[in-house]
Amino acid sequence: MINIINEAATQGLTQKRACRIFGIAPRKFRRWANPKPIKPRTAWNKTLAHERDAIEAAAWEPELIGKPVSHIFVHGHESGKFFASLSTVYRTLKAKNMVEPRKQWHRTTPYVNAHALLDEGFSLLCYDGTQFKTDSGIIVWAIPVMILPQRYLLHIGHSLNGISSNDLTQSIKEAYVLLPEHLTIKLVAHSDRGSAMKSSSTKQTIKELLGAPVHFGRPHTPDDQAWIEAFIKTLKYHRDAPRSFKLVDDIIQWLNRVPDIYNNDPHSSLNYVTPLQALSGQKEVILNQRKQNLAAARMLRYTAWKASRSSLLPAALEVVMPA
Repeated sequence: MINIINEAATQGLTQKRACRIFGIAPRKFRRWANPKPIKPRTAWNKTLAHERDAIEAAAWEPELIGKPVSHIFVHGHESGKFFASLSTVYRTLKAKNMVEPRKQWHRTTPYVNAHALLDEGFSLLCYDGTQFKTDSGIIVWAIPVMILPQRYLLHIGHSLNGISSNDLTQSIKEAYVLLPEHLTIKLVAHSDRGSAMKSSSTKQTIKELLGAPVHFGRPHTPDDQAWIEAFIKTLKYHRDAPRSFKLVDDIIQWLNRVPDIYNNDPHSSLNYVTPLQALSGQKEVILNQRKQNLAAARMLRYTAWKASRSSLLPAALEVVMPA
């Protein structure tokens, strides 16, 4: 392109017009035609050769062989042999192929989600914590416990200013007492990875109570415990929920009212059967009755439509056959 523009300029075409034909600025053309020599540049804070040698030598010291790069970084500052950042030590050793490639961690066993457990016929005892505040700023934690797949709310515990392992296990024990016996045969506890949920005392207590380990959702994945998360939204924004709470006692009174309200409300995920009806085994009977009612209503509508059609038809003319 430079040669063509220069040749065009010798034939009488201005440099500006020739550059316009190619769609470039004349200034860019002049920079291409007369490039400036590239000067080698070195960063002012580049590590010196003796520093790199000291880092390499430190990696070969007997007490540091096989240790992480962070140990070599700390050794350099403590011994005074070199002063470099952790990333500089890593890059220096990596350039010498002295850093072991990072191993990718893979889950040894596939994750079994809560939906798969429900499909296998297990019942899940779900629990979580959420906070309420009074007008004066006092925090009250609610600890709801529900059973799946019936979505029946067994109990809502409460504690002030935080949830300890004792508060959580006490709420679970009170809920377990209210659980029908036939649901305790294949029962698994399910929760997120909160500190109180993961504590060893909580896991041990639940394992002794249910005879099974606790099943946790994946980290940072609220959808793994969507049932209890959806209930928490209902707990806070229910049509009967107070807009504010003046006293701690007002919050506790609301938490005591919720189980009766929630368990007797038709639920969309239960095909608009209440959790109480699902827990008592009436769900299939109610759904079958609804199907029969709809079939009977369709038959009545068809009969009425057929009668209206026949009333609109003209009367049949009598035809007299000749003798």
